[in-house]
Amino acid sequence: MKSIKDHLMFILPLMAMLIGIEFILVFNRITSSYENKLKNEYAILVVSQKNLTTPYLRSIDDNIDSVEAMNREDIAKEVTSGMQDAALAAIMKDLPYFYRVHLTSYMSLEGLKKISAELKKVNGILNVEIFGENYHSKHTIFRLVKMLLNIFIVMLFIVSIMLVIKQMQVWQLAHKDRMKIMEIFGAPMMLRSGILFKVAIIDAIIATILNMVIFLFIKSKWSQNSDIDFVKNNQDMLFNVSDFFILFVTAIVIVAISVFVVAINTREVPEG
Repeated sequence: MKSIKDHLMFILPLMAMLIGIEFILVFNRITSSYENKLKNEYAILVVSQKNLTTPYLRSIDDNIDSVEAMNREDIAKEVTSGMQDAALAAIMKDLPYFYRVHLTSYMSLEGLKKISAELKKVNGILNVEIFGENYHSKHTIFRLVKMLLNIFIVMLFIVSIMLVIKQMQVWQLAHKDRMKIMEIFGAPMMLRSGILFKVAIIDAIIATILNMVIFLFIKSKWSQNSDIDFVKNNQDMLFNVSDFFILFVTAIVIVAISVFVVAINTREVPEG
C-alpha cells in the first residue's frame, strides 16, 4: 500500500503538469481557430474616389489579404429609399467607391491604426474605418483570458514540479543502501541515480496514458453531451494523436530534470 501511495504521489503532480500542457495545446488550437474566425469576419471599410485592387493595397501593407468591392448601386438605393429614380442616378454620379479590406491575420489595435494611417496617405482614399472601439474590446478580452490561463498553467507547473522533486528525494532515501554500495564501488552520481530514473520513467508512462484516457473521454463523451455549441462543433481540437507524443516527451524531460536536480543537490547519499 505504501508503495502504491508513493507512486501516486509522483504520478498525480506529473499528471497535473501534463494536463496543464494539454490545456495549453487545446487552448492554442481554439484561440487559433477563434482568431481565424475573427479575421474572416472582420474587415476595414475604405471609401475611395478611385478603383482599388488587392495587389495595389498589398503593396502598401503586406498585412492586407484581399479587397472586396461593395455594390455601389445597393448603397445608393439605401440612401435614396423612397425617392425618385432621378435622385438615384444623380447620387450614383458622385458616389465614391466602397471596399472591405480583409487582413492576413488577427491584429492588435495598434496594428490596425498603422494600416489605417498608411491607407489614409494614399491619394484618392477619402476615409478609412477600422471600427476600433468594438475591435479593441474583443481583442482585450481575448488577450486577458489568454494571459490568465498562462499564469495559472505556470503556477500549476511550478507547484507540481516541486512535488515531483520532493517525491524523487523520498525515493532516493528508500534506495539509499543500494546507491551507497554503488558509490563505494566508484559509480558516478548519475549512474547511482539510475534506479530513480527507471522508476520515474514507468510512472511517467502511466501518467501520460491516464491523461490521454481523460482527454479522449472528454473528446468522445463529454463534448457530445455538452451544452456549449463551440465545444460540440470543435471536438477535434480537444485532443490530437500528436498530443500523446508531446505529453510523453514532456514527461520524460520532467523526469530527467527532476533526477538531475536531486542528484546534483545530494552529492552523497545520507547514511540514515
